[in-house]
Amino acid sequence: MRLGIYVHPWDLADEGAKTVLHKLASNGIEFINLAVSYHSGRFFLPHNPRRKIYNAEEGVVYFDPARMNSMNSRIHPIKSKCYPSKDILKEAVDTAKEYSITVNAWTVCLHNAVFARDHSELAVENMYGEADPNLLCPVKSDSRKYVASLISSLGADYEVGEIELESAFFPSSFLHGAHHEVMGIRITPVMSYLLSTCFCQDCITNAKGKGIDLKDARDRAIKLIHDEIMNQAKIINPEAVNDSDLTKNLKQSGFEDIMSYKKAVSRDLLSEYSEAANQSGTGISIVSTSKGLTGSGIDLDFPSGRINGLDLIAYFQNISDIRRDVAAIRKNVPDHTPIRAGININYPYAYNPSRLNQSVEAALSGRADSIIFYNYGWATENIIEELNNLR
Repeated sequence: MRLGIYVHPWDLADEGAKTVLHKLASNGIEFINLAVSYHSGRFFLPHNPRRKIYNAEEGVVYFDPARMNSMNSRIHPIKSKCYPSKDILKEAVDTAKEYSITVNAWTVCLHNAVFARDHSELAVENMYGEADPNLLCPVKSDSRKYVASLISSLGADYEVGEIELESAFFPSSFLHGAHHEVMGIRITPVMSYLLSTCFCQDCITNAKGKGIDLKDARDRAIKLIHDEIMNQAKIINPEAVNDSDLTKNLKQSGFEDIMSYKKAVSRDLLSEYSEAANQSGTGISIVSTSKGLTGSGIDLDFPSGRINGLDLIAYFQNISDIRRDVAAIRKNVPDHTPIRAGININYPYAYNPSRLNQSVEAALSGRADSIIFYNYGWATENIIEELNNLR
């Protein structure tokens, strides 16, 4: 069992790469997934020596993106203004060698509110013809060039173990925690899937070339949402949402055509991303929840041999759900595709020794190949020290 952990760039910049990596190596960590391209957020950092509450910048990178500036795309990487003179990824890679720790580049790709705001023509377009202010459509040529360029630049310029892709396909769901996000209706998983589907003209044209009528699917999606809203008054238990099998429910609702389209696009994208990684001398992995894989359109049968692994986010308060989720995905992924189970070591998940041990055991019993913890900066010092007892 290999142990890894997610690390944010401000963790290394504020505490010092040597301090952080020494601490992690001393507690059994063998690899880190370092965020090199990230979105905004407000975080409490219990052991950060410079700040306790940090407001992360939106859609910036924490490495030198000079190679990407020449790419033929309308969108270009934005360097962090908080750390303008630092190449945090280079410092991490150079320092990690002293501790035999592998650094993977955790890369948030198309979830970028700056790009979506400045280039609304590239954003995901919902069934009502409205542009999403946070997400880019993966079918747009500029989006594809940007992600491929990210991969090529990171692989060619840095000695990273691999490039972990987040938000590189279709959006995984509708509800994502946007600023002051409030919904006055119940959003079922099927509704979430449809509301996060892109119906832009490029997607409609792309789908038509694959023999899929996305316009007709859009009309049916609008009707389903309308019917669900009108039926809200009949809900007896507000907490009851049938999400046991999203794929099955989508098929029963008549949306197998959208699923087929997203799956076909994901195959095209994965081929492009894999080629970019191979040419730059590295490989890629994918991070997602199990339902997020369905929402994004990622074909679990296809990545075999094209990705280094699947980082499955299994953040559950009910520990038995961790085993169930990992085991369910393991059945659909070829055995030679590694699954790294993501265990959240922050409250209210595996925040104490007992819950930590039970969570790891549950993931391993579901046949996870290794464990990756989330995340260093938010976790308390005592739970980080507890990681060493798992060896």
